[in-house]
Amino acid sequence: MLIAKQKIRSYLSIQGPRSIYVYSLLIGVLSGIGAYGFNLMLSLAEGFSFHRLVGYETGLPKGDVHFSFSFPLTSFNYLWVFFLPVLGGLISGWIIYRFCPEAAGGGTDALIRAFHFNEGKIPKQLPFFKAVATMITLGSGGSGGKEGPTAHIGAGFGSLLGELLGVGARARRTLLLAGTAGGLGAIFRAPLGGAITAVEMVYKEDIESDSLVPCILSSVSAYLTFTSLAGSGSVFSVEDYTLRDYRHIPFYVCLGLFSFAFGFIFVRFYHWIRERFQNWNIPNYLKPAVGGVFVGSIALIFPEILGSGFGFLQKFITGEEIKSYHFGLSGPVFFLLIALMKILSTSFTVASGGSAGLLGPSFFIGGMLGGFVSSLAQILFPELGILIFPFILVGMGSFFAGVARAPIAGMIMVCDMIGSYNLLPPLMIVSVIAAILSNKMSIYKHQVQNRFFSPSHHWDMNQDIMDRITIDKHFSEFRKFAMIQASTPLTELHTKAPGIQASDFIVVEGEKETYLGIVSLRKARIQPEDEAYLVHLITCSEICEEVPALKAKDTLGKGLRLMLQYDVDKLAMVDEDNRCLGYLRYLDFFNAYQEEIRLYSRKSSEN
Repeated sequence: MLIAKQKIRSYLSIQGPRSIYVYSLLIGVLSGIGAYGFNLMLSLAEGFSFHRLVGYETGLPKGDVHFSFSFPLTSFNYLWVFFLPVLGGLISGWIIYRFCPEAAGGGTDALIRAFHFNEGKIPKQLPFFKAVATMITLGSGGSGGKEGPTAHIGAGFGSLLGELLGVGARARRTLLLAGTAGGLGAIFRAPLGGAITAVEMVYKEDIESDSLVPCILSSVSAYLTFTSLAGSGSVFSVEDYTLRDYRHIPFYVCLGLFSFAFGFIFVRFYHWIRERFQNWNIPNYLKPAVGGVFVGSIALIFPEILGSGFGFLQKFITGEEIKSYHFGLSGPVFFLLIALMKILSTSFTVASGGSAGLLGPSFFIGGMLGGFVSSLAQILFPELGILIFPFILVGMGSFFAGVARAPIAGMIMVCDMIGSYNLLPPLMIVSVIAAILSNKMSIYKHQVQNRFFSPSHHWDMNQDIMDRITIDKHFSEFRKFAMIQASTPLTELHTKAPGIQASDFIVVEGEKETYLGIVSLRKARIQPEDEAYLVHLITCSEICEEVPALKAKDTLGKGLRLMLQYDVDKLAMVDEDNRCLGYLRYLDFFNAYQEEIRLYSRKSSEN
């Protein structure tokens, strides 16, 4: 039975780029279905909470008309406005810290961390609890975005599929990003924007180009799946607009500067609040409720900050004349106040440990800044005929580009969300300005500078140097902890593996320790229900893979290529008689490479 399972897994295993492309399409379909289900349940919760309890009409973006639920709109209820975010924070906080602490916060930063530092692995239960907690947080009026759980749903499918297939870390990271792209592409109806965001958000000054094609395939298939269920169309309905009056460009430049300034405030304040709550000595499950107290207090004065705010943006984009709910404010003062209140409410919602995304609020804050600049320009320069809605849309992209260090993603995402690329020229101007000025800040703590600072790209070492370094130059003795005899039962190896802390084992035979091959527990798992029947039945010699061994005069470059080709984390070292002397791990190769680089740098400086 186990051998049959291994044959099936071998047939389904990832054997090259084409396999990853196929699985990326599958992940995209699953991500689209997951995003649809989440959006449907969230819309139901928001409709009931805002209409039935709070009595406030938040609006709806045109792309979400399929998710409109008719609840009678009651009169504005101040008690519910204040207590609903507190109650939602308490319930979501209890769920998070009782079942899945990883679900706290924005979510995107956790995916970035998993990509760089955890081989693309995320807990299996995380997508489910992230979705539930975010549904409660946003449905109770919390200020955040819904992209966090949808990205986690897609990433969860990718990570789980990688685990089921027993793939290596590089392929699993690609599947993780493909799932992330699928979730973003579906929820924002952004087939290209979702892919670009996924590959750009992991670095401050780079993109994960190796995963671009899988991310595009996943995002497009997720978008098609989502729209086939929810109806076609972009998120926002926008009238045609093209930048023809170049006298408007200076105002777009000013918008880029404002995006940087307010982005700086947002990032600093968000991380400051996060540190305060992390260091606060009260039960963790109470912290989102405390954050809800601040959100509810702000919403009593400015209910416009409730939820994601996309319905509010749609009203401005379609030209509705909107004033603040309580004071009748409009124009630049109103836009500026709402932007500041959204920064406060989002920080208290997410940084306190609540579950919601940061991408949605970033778009909202940027949109309000665009409204501020354009409405102020209308007052000062009425003869220029400046419209507000293009600045709102451009502000969305520029603010996100600055706080997330993702200028390309900011441009493309907005273009996808409005279904037009007519605004690309001003988007390019403001996004580049905001991104350049924001070179020392990011809302995502686990972003690294570029791929050379990421453990995921330690494989990208200079192959010319690696091919010049022979093994005997750096190694004379080798590890033997993960060497096993061919007669060892597989069940016994499963029992010993946790103590040895290894997943791949060198298989040898007899007293001379003749090298036979490698057994990888990532590829040869025993299900608990089968273990009782397989004791002493299958030995390691029966399932070991014939992986070539290395000799002292071989190069480090050859060793790295063999590890990549056979998807193993160590290689056997043998003498001329094929007697196993031990093994070398990937880390050993990396350390030898770094030592060689240091020696080369020292010699260069001396000369």
